[in-house]
Amino acid sequence: MLKATAGRKGGWLLYGLISLVALNLAWEHQTILIPEVHVSDYYHLTAREPFVYRALPALLYRLLLRGHADLHTGMNAPFDASYSIFQLVIDALSLSVTFLFMAKIARTFNPELKDSFLLACAGALALVIVIFGYYMVPNRAFFYPYDFPDMCFATIIFYLCITLRGRAEYWLPVAVFVATLNKETAIFYSGLYFALRAPNATAAEWRRASIVLCGCAIAFVLARNEVMQLIAAYAPHPPSQSIQYEYHLGYTLEQMRNPLFVFAMLNVCSYLYVAVYLLRHRLDRTDVLILLMIAGWFAIMSVVGIVRELRIFVPASLMMFVIIARHLGPVAATWLPRSIIERQPSPTLPV
Repeated sequence: MLKATAGRKGGWLLYGLISLVALNLAWEHQTILIPEVHVSDYYHLTAREPFVYRALPALLYRLLLRGHADLHTGMNAPFDASYSIFQLVIDALSLSVTFLFMAKIARTFNPELKDSFLLACAGALALVIVIFGYYMVPNRAFFYPYDFPDMCFATIIFYLCITLRGRAEYWLPVAVFVATLNKETAIFYSGLYFALRAPNATAAEWRRASIVLCGCAIAFVLARNEVMQLIAAYAPHPPSQSIQYEYHLGYTLEQMRNPLFVFAMLNVCSYLYVAVYLLRHRLDRTDVLILLMIAGWFAIMSVVGIVRELRIFVPASLMMFVIIARHLGPVAATWLPRSIIERQPSPTLPV
């Protein structure tokens, strides 16, 4: 009984610590970073294209207000207006859920390891991804209201790709639909579903995977169409061109001649590529497929993203985290005592 009570207290303390760290980072997200998309414009659906179409938090805010006017407090950001407070809550919740699902991913691949060890590893890597992906950027670090929700959805979709089996796999398109309401790149995250199943899939599993991936593609189209209709209906000045992305390939090629840009790119994927490189002798076919996904992400972002904004590579960082989590147990067993990392068998009572 005492052990169970202590476990519950430890759990509440852990959740409290996660919430405090998430709230701190969410606060700094609005106050430290440079607003490329202003919170006011975003939540009033007046941001320019294509940002206005990455609209899930803004649509949720409008649903919450139900036609009432914004509340302005006169305080400093992020407590100056109701939409800033809503952004703070959304960001803190997204960060907390991201950490919890990263821990669940680590647990799925390493059931033999202690929860405390897995939580420490997941927490450390989550902070590395967030801090070096959004804050400690050699170039300017920009604020976009949909960034943390996008990271959260990516982590959830990756977890579902890892854990769903059988008929439950048909829920994956639902997750892709919701995530695509936030950002159009969410369809790419379902590629992990293919990477994890392709090496050893049976004929029946290939058929189911084909149906699931087709469902994800349909969910993507439906979600983007739904967003465009909602923006056309509720935006004060509906966009006229429905631009979903911008081309930046010319800018990317131009920046390649800038030595400072090349130096800044060392920070890409929050330096997790160093860990993946050290694991190179352990990588299997699944890992290679994930790395091909990452290469595809880099190719896409070099065309439609501003590469010096390293935040766009956070999904690639999460893919690298999946590779690291797949090999965490064997690596930890090589360097650390078993008493620290492995679960101890529960004592059995004599019959």
